[in-house]
Amino acid sequence: MNPITHALTAAALDRAGLRRVSRMAMPILVVSGVAADLDLLSYFGGANSYLHYRYALLHSIVGAPILAIVIALAFWLTARSNQAAPLRFSRVLLLCVIGIAVHILLDVATADGVQLLWPFRARWFSWDLLSGVDPWILAVLAAGLLLPALFHLVSEEIGSKKKRARPSKGAIAALLITGIYMGVRAEMHRTAVQMLLAQDYHGKMPLVAGAFPDSASLFLWRGVIDTKNTIEVVSAPVGGGDVFDANSSLTHYKPGSSPAIDAARRAPLAQEFIRYARFPLADLENTADGYRVTLRDLRFPEDADTPDNLITVIELNANLTLRAQGIQFASGQQSRSR
Repeated sequence: MNPITHALTAAALDRAGLRRVSRMAMPILVVSGVAADLDLLSYFGGANSYLHYRYALLHSIVGAPILAIVIALAFWLTARSNQAAPLRFSRVLLLCVIGIAVHILLDVATADGVQLLWPFRARWFSWDLLSGVDPWILAVLAAGLLLPALFHLVSEEIGSKKKRARPSKGAIAALLITGIYMGVRAEMHRTAVQMLLAQDYHGKMPLVAGAFPDSASLFLWRGVIDTKNTIEVVSAPVGGGDVFDANSSLTHYKPGSSPAIDAARRAPLAQEFIRYARFPLADLENTADGYRVTLRDLRFPEDADTPDNLITVIELNANLTLRAQGIQFASGQQSRSR
């Protein structure tokens, strides 16, 4: 989930009542609600670093508690100079834990997911309910925060008596609507997966299916289906009146079994990529002195302009010995490991 959504969610939590927990609740919640995305700076270390650390370093059961303690200490120590209104460390820490926990919850709900068990286990947790930028959640949160503020300014202009700050009904409503929206998306995702598994694709039966959200449409999902010999990609509408056509799927043929493919899959980076990819597809090329195997994840469209769309390139010599391996951003930037 993008940092703007995380910041708006943290602000809504403050306005919904958490401001009463501690002085400076808003900045504490916003900082803790966004800070976990600092591990996305691994992008600047290249694709290899990005695959290792993003959604892992500060999103895990190890990194997240350390991050909460560091942020809480920073606010508590900064406020110690104010003897008239000191901060209670326990309350600041509570706000930090809430901010980071909600951040991770939203990220788990996306199709990208997080590595909660890092560094003990390389496993991704993802509910596939939301896209990284969900305009509907952004609109609901923005409205829940801005409209009450606007009404407050209007009431001040007409001379209404100021009231003691209370939890914002707009912020509470925005958070409730966001929760309901996620619940509806969960049911739509379940329906989409069941629909994908109930069809055959050009005569081929599905083994596994995934449904990934479209950022613009409420009803459209990207369906990816694994069959014995192919991976099928198809638009899967749920609601909205559109009819699902399984035979409109785009077929990607899996390469046949070969010593080169088997050798490439044993490469360390290939193993790591396969743990990350939901629907990995290999492409084998003959080179002048060996073979090149490219692995990509069909969870993402080939032209998806997101750093999460990664590919792995494995180069072997004629004797099938690993010569080079590298992780690349599908958009063109790459990181090589030799």
